[in-house]
Amino acid sequence: MAQGDWFGPLFFAILVSVQGNHPMQLTSKDGHMVVDFYSLKFADGTEHNRLALKVVTFMGKTQSKRYINISDVKREVESRIEGYGYRQTRINVEAQLFNSALACAC
Repeated sequence: MAQGDWFGPLFFAILVSVQGNHPMQLTSKDGHMVVDFYSLKFADGTEHNRLALKVVTFMGKTQSKRYINISDVKREVESRIEGYGYRQTRINVEAQLFNSALACAC
């Protein structure tokens, strides 16, 4: 069984509604597009409760990195899984350090 095969749409519905920051990796059907969502933490170690980091990779090359509202993460995860056949391939457990200088880019 490949990593992520045991995750189904029902699991995602539960995961997306329960997890506050949705730290996961989604991979397209053909494996070329990967979207990572990471939770964010401040320098003092506390978790950011409103934003997550979204990293889009195509063919192994990072295309974009940006902060995204957690409510938008939920919609995007559902859309990519249900509408485009993406599958969850990893849980991103390492929170990324929040850079407040980039926050205005959201």
